[in-house]
Amino acid sequence: MLQEANDWRAAHPKESVALTAALLKVPEDKVTADASHVETLTTADLVAKTKDGTVGKWLDGMSDFFVSTGQLKKAPDAASFYASDVYTKAAA
Repeated sequence: MLQEANDWRAAHPKESVALTAALLKVPEDKVTADASHVETLTTADLVAKTKDGTVGKWLDGMSDFFVSTGQLKKAPDAASFYASDVYTKAAA
């Protein structure tokens, strides 16, 4: 269900902004500005990037960033919190 919602969001960025703005009761231009900093990947893209190790590298990089800012004491391996096999199985 979340994968379907994410795919809809990727295919309908303007509608997603409008719905989000309405839900949060904020101006659409503010949501548009925030959304401009994000690339929404489809499930197929995320599955491919999971299988080739890209997602794990992204998550490891985020963990390293949080260590550098003091929000984490040590960086956990992405495999310890990202169930890649479950994500890819759910997409099948």
